[in-house]
Amino acid sequence: MIALRAALNDYLTMRRALGYKLGRAEKLLAQFIAFVEANGSERITVDLALAWATLPAQGAMDWWSGRLTVVRAFASYLNTLDPTVEVPPTELLPAQSHRAVPYLYSDDDVLALMAAAKILRSPLRVLTFRTLIGLVAVTGMRIGEAIRLDRSDLDLDAGVLTVRMSKFGKSRELPLHASTLEALHTYLRAARSAPSAADRTEPLHLHGRHAAVVLQRALDLPLPGAPGRPAAAFGALSPSPARSASQLCRPHRAGRLSCRCQRCGMPAAVVHLPRPSPSGQHVLVFVGRAGTAGTGWRASGTQPGGAHMSALAPTLQAFFTDRLVRQRHVSPETVAAYRDGFRLFVGFASQVARKSPSQLDFADLDATVIASFLDHLEHERRNSVRTRNARLAAVHSLYRYAALRHPEHAELIHRVLAIPPKRCDRALISFLTRQEVATLLATPDRSTWTGRRDHALLLLAIQTGLRASELLRLTRGDLHLGTGPHVSCRGKGRKNRITPLIANTVATLRTWLAERGGAPTDPLFPSRRGRALSRDALEHRLAKYVATATRACPSLQTKRVSAHVLRHTAAMQLLHADVDTSVIALWLGHQNVETTQIYLHADLRLKERALARTRQPTTKPGRFRPSDSLLAFLESL
Repeated sequence: MIALRAALNDYLTMRRALGYKLGRAEKLLAQFIAFVEANGSERITVDLALAWATLPAQGAMDWWSGRLTVVRAFASYLNTLDPTVEVPPTELLPAQSHRAVPYLYSDDDVLALMAAAKILRSPLRVLTFRTLIGLVAVTGMRIGEAIRLDRSDLDLDAGVLTVRMSKFGKSRELPLHASTLEALHTYLRAARSAPSAADRTEPLHLHGRHAAVVLQRALDLPLPGAPGRPAAAFGALSPSPARSASQLCRPHRAGRLSCRCQRCGMPAAVVHLPRPSPSGQHVLVFVGRAGTAGTGWRASGTQPGGAHMSALAPTLQAFFTDRLVRQRHVSPETVAAYRDGFRLFVGFASQVARKSPSQLDFADLDATVIASFLDHLEHERRNSVRTRNARLAAVHSLYRYAALRHPEHAELIHRVLAIPPKRCDRALISFLTRQEVATLLATPDRSTWTGRRDHALLLLAIQTGLRASELLRLTRGDLHLGTGPHVSCRGKGRKNRITPLIANTVATLRTWLAERGGAPTDPLFPSRRGRALSRDALEHRLAKYVATATRACPSLQTKRVSAHVLRHTAAMQLLHADVDTSVIALWLGHQNVETTQIYLHADLRLKERALARTRQPTTKPGRFRPSDSLLAFLESL
């Protein structure tokens, strides 16, 4: 038996580790669990899910379907851990699409709405809603996007409005007409001078959804979903002829606004209409379609066709939720890496066994199949040996976890764990010499904002040796340029460390901070849009500067310079300054001091210095150089 509240916490933790927000789902599932407990049950059944989803009784079909969809996803997750949990079939309360014909406002309609804002009490609110209505009409933004706008999203000089993290996490830029810029400038000037405008960097506070409906009702314009009227939508200007002033301004009749449950206009008795519907959302593994087989309902603990779920699927699910998230508390990056590896592995095994992923069992994933999968990665997907070994490590981790849960497969698990990692070549690390560093730092054009940012970024990377991820996550608050200047970061393995800064770096960063401005939580090296630079953007900028620097320093042409090479450069500078390797490991945030030994093999000058100390008194100093006759002899062979 599963404790529902504890399982809900695990479910939300695991899904959020994969990037989902689940704010509404958390509220609904908490209400559903309280409903289940109030009915004296300890597990989810189809009847309980249906009874809760159809609340309130006068609700719309779409409302019921959305509530049941949230429960279905949670039940699918629990079903992989406890087969007695019933998953509501997808044919139950299918979502109905009722997209009404949008009402297209004419220019006169929009102007009438803006003029009707004068019914509001505060002059600032009048200007706020006039600006809101006009802005939505000319840009086509959603109301939610408009009310979330921040002052930093508006670039009056460039005439561009940035909409950040809108639907599906997308951002976009909208060019603005000169008249729109003038209206926004007027609004911002009035907002700054208002007594309540305490902070000029606060959002624009365009709380417009309720006020827009109030303005519509005052004008007797069509309301969303009103009986016999088209649905209203801001931002769609119609070429249709404008209505007369008497039509726009006649008194509002009571009862015009319809409640949400009356919008779809469907009778409550229509519940079980058969129609296609999307399959249930499953968390990590494909457990088949949670629906009905033939006629009648069934608990979806079994697969279509009567096949029972194998032991692999719940074990893989528990490996992510129990071992990785709860026991080891790994980072989202680690969860994503394991997820991608098992997607490839399960997909390959499914093709080999000719079974659906949910029907795979441990017997289908023996050592022979895993060895074939590793060969597939190397030869068909062209992965490196290091990637191949990383995928094998993930498989080993899963099977070590499964060994305690399924002792009946002990022999098979032992054979899989016996597969060794493949040895790979270890090339010497690449780093930049002092001349190459000076040439690279001189390449950015410091007469531009981007060039000054990139110069400060490259200088900080070379001096501190921060990883690219650590460098890009830095904020203004991570820099401390007072007494004992240093930069603090949270690096690999959740380790916090501080790195001291030299005077040249401090002077450059102090100048950059004065130009950068912003809050302590803002990115230290932002993009033009104000967000933190991405890894691809960093590599792109670095490749551009390396290509330019190669003309002045030809030795760069033979080196593949990446952001990690700058980290190696910092380590080699410390090593050339006779800094102990244990201090270098502390400086770079290495988990093991032995990792730093790779730098001892990278520079031949270190070995020459060691050789010079051990030479015999009768030998000449320096390296052996063959004579011309010896070279001629060797070339003749």
